[in-house]
Amino acid sequence: MNRGQKSKLLQALIGQVRKREYPYEPKEKERIDWGAYDRAQVREMNDMLLLIRDSVEEASHRLEDALKKRKGPGRPPTPPTDLAKALLVQQYFGVANRKAEGLLLLFKEKLGLSRKFSYKTIERAYENPDVRNLLDTLFSLTQDAVRDVEKELAVDGTGLPRSMKSNYESDKKGGKRTRGYEKVVTAIGRKYKLFSSFRVMENPHGNESPMLPALMEDSKGYTSLEVVSGDAGFLSRENCTAIETLGAVPRLFPKRGTTFRRKGSDAWVHMLHSFIQDTQGWLREYHSRSIAEGGYSTFKRAFPLPLRRRLRWRRNTEAFTRACCHNLKRLCYLRYLFGIEPTFSFQLGR
Repeated sequence: MNRGQKSKLLQALIGQVRKREYPYEPKEKERIDWGAYDRAQVREMNDMLLLIRDSVEEASHRLEDALKKRKGPGRPPTPPTDLAKALLVQQYFGVANRKAEGLLLLFKEKLGLSRKFSYKTIERAYENPDVRNLLDTLFSLTQDAVRDVEKELAVDGTGLPRSMKSNYESDKKGGKRTRGYEKVVTAIGRKYKLFSSFRVMENPHGNESPMLPALMEDSKGYTSLEVVSGDAGFLSRENCTAIETLGAVPRLFPKRGTTFRRKGSDAWVHMLHSFIQDTQGWLREYHSRSIAEGGYSTFKRAFPLPLRRRLRWRRNTEAFTRACCHNLKRLCYLRYLFGIEPTFSFQLGR
């Protein structure tokens, strides 16, 4: 088959798949141990509070040198470990600042808090650099348990609303301007559904595609990756190359008019050749993305309320704290469903 014939076949296959005329055979649905799922739900809140406590303490231990104690006149500042726990509890329960202060009184011993503090201290914690460093380290810690076993990642972008009146998917499909959102681009595991990367875009109207290399950079610790999938919005030679650097194969859906021109990207040509040589197998790997999207659905259902912070840099931390909560909550379920335990200290009876 010469180059011209390959190009014609590629365009024909793209058209068939887009029109849903290709005879695709879907995978069988994975079975769920509903008994284990029930146990996980019953124990979720207790496990989550203990995970928040232990993960923040472990992150603090790893950042011991960076979290320098500030000396000066006046009352000592609230420890950043207490503040990080406060933000995670607030986002997990989805409450406003004053109610969050009440929850901290209720769970003070459970969380291992060293002191009481007001709701205004919670508000200011969203711009505390020490707290953000703790959350960044915690986010990495939550992934350690699956770095060697997660084989597939899916990349996607979405908008987190800043108003109860907003719905990102409806506004996007209706052609409305999406001003009232913070746009995030993420990478998430297909099987275990933990975020490997979560980035808030500086420009909420910007293109998602140039963010993919940064997502792959954040996911470098995943040693068993085989496939990274994404929709046509991420299609580019640069992105295919970025995925290949992780040792994975790209599955970015081709657009009409896509050509085999290499332009310095071997991964691009390999992906398109695989598409025409084994379309069924290619689509099976690509459609794992739809399974991973269940993780995005879980995230939005767990955090249905809009972002509350008025200042943008505080909203960024608020969104990222929700991603940390999502990963911690998934760990609560993974220990019952798959026997995967967190890598940091976490002692609970079955």
